[in-house]
Amino acid sequence: MKKTKMKAFSVLLAAAVLLTPVVQPTAALAKPVTQDIMHASAVGPNDLPPQLQEENGDKPPNVTDAVYGEDPGTLPQVPQEDEAASLMAASSTFSGTNLALNKPVFASGNEVDYLNPELAVDGKGNTRWSSAIEDDQWFYVDLGEPQDIDRVVIRWQTPADTYKILVSVDGENWENVRDNDGIIQCRGGVESIDFSVREARYVKFQGVKRAPVEGTLYGYSFYEFEVYQLHDLQTIIDNVSASLKVQPGQTKLDWSDVDVPEGYQVSLYGSDRQPVIDQDGQIRTPLVDAKVNLIVQVEDEKDPNRKLISGNIPVVVPGLHKQTPDRNAEPDVIPSLQEWYGDTGEFRLKNSSRIVVNPQDESALRNTAELTRRDLLDLTGYDLKIVAGKPKAGDLYLSIDPSLTRLGEEGNRFKVGDYVSIASVSAKGAFYGTRTALQIIKQHPDRTIPRGEAMDYPKYAQRGLMIDVARKFYTIDFLRNYVKLLSWYKMNTFQIHLNDDVGTPFADGTTAAFRLESTTYPGLASPNGHYTKQEFKDLQLLGMEYGINIIPEIDTPGHSRAFTSYNPALGNDRGLDITKPETVQFVKSLWDEYVEGNDPTFIGPDVNIGTDEYGGNTEVFRGYMDTMIKHINSKGKHPHLWGELTQHNGTTPISTDATMNIWHEPYGSPQQAVDLGYDVINTQNVFLYIVPTLYGDYLNSQFIYNEWEPVKWESTTLPYGHPRVKGGMFCLWNDVSEANGLSMDDSHERLLPGIQAVSEKMWTGTRDDRSYEKFEQRAKAIADAPNADMSHKITVSNNDNKVISYLFENKFKDESGNRFDGKGVNVNMTEGKYGNGVRLNGGKSYIQTPIDALGFGWTVSMWIKPDKNNPDNAVLMESPAGTLKLKQGSSGKLGFTKEHYDSTFNYSVPEGKWTHITLKGDKKGVTLFVNLDEYVERLEEQYPKLYTLVLPTLRIGSETNAYQGVLDNVMIYNKPIELLSGDNLALHQAAESSELEFPYYSSDKAVDGDMSPLSRWSSAYVDDAWFIVDLGKPKDVGKVIIKWQGAYAEKYQLLVSTDKTNWTNVSGGDGVITSKGNLLDIITFDPQQARYVKFQGVKRATVFGNSFFEFEVYGPDHIQEYKQLIAQVEDLLKKTDDGTLRKLLLQVLNRYPYDATADLGPLRDLVNRMHSK
Repeated sequence: MKKTKMKAFSVLLAAAVLLTPVVQPTAALAKPVTQDIMHASAVGPNDLPPQLQEENGDKPPNVTDAVYGEDPGTLPQVPQEDEAASLMAASSTFSGTNLALNKPVFASGNEVDYLNPELAVDGKGNTRWSSAIEDDQWFYVDLGEPQDIDRVVIRWQTPADTYKILVSVDGENWENVRDNDGIIQCRGGVESIDFSVREARYVKFQGVKRAPVEGTLYGYSFYEFEVYQLHDLQTIIDNVSASLKVQPGQTKLDWSDVDVPEGYQVSLYGSDRQPVIDQDGQIRTPLVDAKVNLIVQVEDEKDPNRKLISGNIPVVVPGLHKQTPDRNAEPDVIPSLQEWYGDTGEFRLKNSSRIVVNPQDESALRNTAELTRRDLLDLTGYDLKIVAGKPKAGDLYLSIDPSLTRLGEEGNRFKVGDYVSIASVSAKGAFYGTRTALQIIKQHPDRTIPRGEAMDYPKYAQRGLMIDVARKFYTIDFLRNYVKLLSWYKMNTFQIHLNDDVGTPFADGTTAAFRLESTTYPGLASPNGHYTKQEFKDLQLLGMEYGINIIPEIDTPGHSRAFTSYNPALGNDRGLDITKPETVQFVKSLWDEYVEGNDPTFIGPDVNIGTDEYGGNTEVFRGYMDTMIKHINSKGKHPHLWGELTQHNGTTPISTDATMNIWHEPYGSPQQAVDLGYDVINTQNVFLYIVPTLYGDYLNSQFIYNEWEPVKWESTTLPYGHPRVKGGMFCLWNDVSEANGLSMDDSHERLLPGIQAVSEKMWTGTRDDRSYEKFEQRAKAIADAPNADMSHKITVSNNDNKVISYLFENKFKDESGNRFDGKGVNVNMTEGKYGNGVRLNGGKSYIQTPIDALGFGWTVSMWIKPDKNNPDNAVLMESPAGTLKLKQGSSGKLGFTKEHYDSTFNYSVPEGKWTHITLKGDKKGVTLFVNLDEYVERLEEQYPKLYTLVLPTLRIGSETNAYQGVLDNVMIYNKPIELLSGDNLALHQAAESSELEFPYYSSDKAVDGDMSPLSRWSSAYVDDAWFIVDLGKPKDVGKVIIKWQGAYAEKYQLLVSTDKTNWTNVSGGDGVITSKGNLLDIITFDPQQARYVKFQGVKRATVFGNSFFEFEVYGPDHIQEYKQLIAQVEDLLKKTDDGTLRKLLLQVLNRYPYDATADLGPLRDLVNRMHSK
């Protein structure tokens, strides 16, 4: 994973991150650690003087021509000292004279003598000052004479937590550059401190508080301390910001109204809405008013080295029209439309509609038309004809329009009248327009689209997802479906991480994987899962059809155990030895296998060469990066790489002909990368990483929607429209997924909401006119792409959410009304629990249903009477999604399997007698109920495994190893039904608690009915934490259900009160409850009057506090009365031959156990009437 490894936190962190499944942006690893890079020490091998490097064996090896290339042109050249001195100022986003360069400096102290203060003003990127290890350290530079200054730039190596910048004319009287106490919160990386113009000869850094690195406090350390005077340039930018306006009908930005002094030049540097205002300042009038964020550059014509780039300057470009309330509102799609002008009325798609292609564009758009036809067939059941010609009312019309060049190749004009017209300058843009139409139709059962016109185009050029297939293998079908899903949300980049290492070995004992067939190196591809060359090529071809660029990643020289296991001479464990010519040649030849020849495997324009988390010598590593970038470019491909040039600051030049993924700012900052001339992709690890069961279990979609765009990293935010910021990519890293039971279904559950939120912010950007709550509703409705159903959701019209009801009175007819009738294979009708049942005969014996699987949020129940001596792994239900088993392996206990992961309940179904089992599953786990409440067990995420299951519904029984015995009343629902509770009296009531772990895990989160990862109460790390819910008024209570997160209480008390002063223990006296430890505690007690219900912790089960998703309170339990009434109904059924009465009694019994929490009055009355007769 592109993250720092958690070595310093050891087992404690491993548990902590599980118990905190989603990392909040503010709770990120501010100073992460790594096992791969010598980052923890303030003094690294490249800081040592040559004589000490030699003594320590860390002297850089000679960089030879043989290592880096076949000809001298590929040999990295180490710059001369005067060249090195100018490296850091050469390509900054501002430039001018660094007034501190090579000036006298003074410091309170040094960590070691050779990390002296002079190194922080030498202009070099690989030397630095490091202070003594104390908070109050200082450093100042003497500029030689008083000068006007207004900016200090610090290029950090070990950042402060807080500090001050002081200035002085005489070196004795110091003044803060910031107001109040002058304390500055450090952001790390390359930090600019701007202030009003001050006259100063001396400029001082004064430490206030150090920041820990990997839990250890070192001193302060920075590569460079720079001082500038830029106020004249800033004044011009301020004038531009105040005066720049766009008038109706204006076609080009006009600088004439801006007060620009003679000798200065203003130009446009960036625009975040290029189709409206492009890089040349040309303006296209939008449909409606459009806000555009501009960046301008001011240059000093007298000194070309002096220039300044602004922050964002917003302008509003007047539109052609005004959207009014009487016109159709903007239709709901994800990502939302850039421009919309509504008309009135609607378009309706019919079975007679056609897909019409402009005859001149038939060859270009034929594939788009065919994909649209297939998707409409899946969504609507309409199989529309594709024709070339002129459109008629009711048609979809596709065309290429060269006049739309300004919208870009992905943009389109979407116009809805009597027919829907989708036009673009390219087939790709037209295809994206069809996604808009399909999403609208999916949300409207009447197949309508509101009339109006849209101009739609992306804000960011690259919009991607990366999946780590190395540490968890995903089938090629999964990846093909993800191509369709990404295009559904107008994403255009799919990176496949093909090799990596694991900690826990795979089932076959290997500890690394490379997932692509190699004929140059037979046996290199992992035997536990890999793609053939043809499969991978076909995947890319499919991507091209759907507008998706597949980027294969081969990660070297770190994360390379797959290669060193194949040939130990290539390196040591996870790292390649890139000082060896033969190692570098191995990497080159591996790439060549896939990119060269008449039939290359990698056919797209981009590849990723890795280059993260490598611990070798910096200069050699920089040379290797340069070599590989040039090698890939020489093969006609554009390289991407993971950015770590802060961590590997040095002097060996590296080609900038590459795109850099900026993922962890302490290793490589976005500002540094764009200053050096790299295009960048935001893959920030705190905001954009999913690492299931470790940290970041889900993206924080609400934060992404409300606050993030690709210009925002954790510590750095660049201006909207920065020309070097090409987009963003979020990542699924599987560091522990294989070991912990993550399935492809679990992966999709995490990825889909991330795709939805990220796509909105990368295509459309930030909107202030639509709430996240409305976005969630849209996301739920739009969901999976057509012809790529990966969530396995089934919508039914009945109020009970019943999907299938097999009572077997009419053989395999579905009594739910949904017509999901089954088909029996080698089964027999026989006596059931009530009326008819069905016997499964083992081996190949099953009832086949029309439904393959049911996604998270399901319930299944059945009466089951097993024969004696069922075999191991006897199957109750199966499909490609998984298997529900009477006996899990040789355990003899009920369980289930997904992919190659087994989960087992601590329960064995008795042989030769009827038992009722109910299971309900969600995205967190599966709950078993036996005979309603005789045995209840919850399998849920608890370190280190995921116990989840997508319900396998294709076959009741099995094709190969069916259960032997009788079944009756098989019921399936598309929601998890609460069996043991009625109305939750605590829901949405006022709650309070003792001190919290974090403010966002507040008490109200435990009574909101939301089981999502972020919605939970979590206490401080104490045993005696407490939680109180106020029911509003005194009520009869008799049951509490606690749905724990991983941090549960081993022992606790439940107390009730009517006045919040006098408390009664529901267990009597000082009774203490011992948790079952299965993350679901159901506590029943004698009915009591209570307004306040209190959880009082006694002893924690973990090192953390107490945390639960929901704290539910219910009235007195009627379960036992319900079971007694059901027993009486069963007895009545045995005693009557009256057909009408039997039918009535069977209706009651066939609803067992789902009426347990309903009003029992009607059932009591029925039983009493029957007894009276």
